[in-house]
Amino acid sequence: MDNERRLEQKLDKISDKIASIDVTLAAQHITLEEHIRRTAILENKMGPVERQVDFIQSLAKLITVMGVVATIVSTLLKLTKVI
Repeated sequence: MDNERRLEQKLDKISDKIASIDVTLAAQHITLEEHIRRTAILENKMGPVERQVDFIQSLAKLITVMGVVATIVSTLLKLTKVI
């Protein structure tokens, strides 16, 4: 009888721990859903920012190319004056 009682107590402890894990899992699931919702909202808001960054990067590349071309033209003009 004593062994049965101890076995039942251990099973009760295991059952309590499983119930606790279920509660924790449910809370984490709710937190995850909220995180996914907020992430989706922020990703939608980032679209215009990404387009702005792409525009600025393209503009910077254009200015760099124009600087290289101006340097080459300036150098060629100086060389033609020397000759």
